[in-house]
Amino acid sequence: MNKGQFVKQVQEITELPSKEMADDGARIVLSLLSHRLTSEESKNVASQLSTDMKNYWNSDTWITNFLTLSRQFQLKYRHKTELYSLISNEIEKLQLPIGAEQLATAVFHVLKEQISTGEIEDIAGQLPHDIEQVWLAA
Repeated sequence: MNKGQFVKQVQEITELPSKEMADDGARIVLSLLSHRLTSEESKNVASQLSTDMKNYWNSDTWITNFLTLSRQFQLKYRHKTELYSLISNEIEKLQLPIGAEQLATAVFHVLKEQISTGEIEDIAGQLPHDIEQVWLAA
């Protein structure tokens, strides 16, 4: 699946009114997820994606500035409320008409269709318990 198909599926699931909004939403969630994983795990996920999806997965968005300013190399949100808060902040900035939980669940679901069962389990193993449950249920 390429990036366009990925965004289209996210748009269909979330019922966002435009591809641009679905693209923005997917980018937020993918960025937060990819930066929560270890560098090695993030590379493992990327290896299972199409070329344009690899670039999408590894995109340097606002998260790079956040990590630099906070002197972190990896995001360490510990609860789904923290994850949803980070997503909500970006949703509000972009004025997207969707909730954080709905967006995260949709993006997780579409991503899981692109990667192996083993990779899904590896990601789950790196997430805090309540986020792991959201990930596995998506």
